[in-house]
Amino acid sequence: MTKVACIGECMIELKQARGDCQGGLYSRGYGGDTLNTSVYLARLGVDVDYITALGHDPMSDEMIAGWAAEGVGTGRVRRLKGKLPGLYMIQTDEFGDRRFFHWRESAAARSLMDLPETDDILDSLPAYDVVYLSAITLSIYSVQGRTKLIGALHRARKRGARIVFDTNFRASGWPDPDVARAVLH
Repeated sequence: MTKVACIGECMIELKQARGDCQGGLYSRGYGGDTLNTSVYLARLGVDVDYITALGHDPMSDEMIAGWAAEGVGTGRVRRLKGKLPGLYMIQTDEFGDRRFFHWRESAAARSLMDLPETDDILDSLPAYDVVYLSAITLSIYSVQGRTKLIGALHRARKRGARIVFDTNFRASGWPDPDVARAVLH
């Protein structure tokens, strides 16, 4: 059976209620590109682990319980004291067009590549058949963190893992377009 690691960030989602164009009613959930992929793979029966960092708070507890209930492996989720998940809000206009607003500057997931256990996490990647991440994943890490992760991806690939990269791009997550171009290249 194929074993997959998905690396990224799950955020708290505030979604505008249908028909509420004034923006007063929102539902709360959670999501993110790499988490959504993890859930879809688990629903197909794929052995998948989600690699991220969360806080020690009720919303992080709810996320982990939800992922486990979906069959997503949570053994590589790191819990950080004093941190919270990031937050995003979806605003929908009267035509159904959506706009996204993000609050993630101090989110736990941003620290994942800078932890004492980061090397152990990265050293585990060759044990997977597939390692999946997105451009959004790369945008949340520090320069040093991205360097570590990309090096680990190269090592995993040399040992037989397939690297799957989703070019899902959000310009607002990068300091400038030149940095994004260089990293994505």
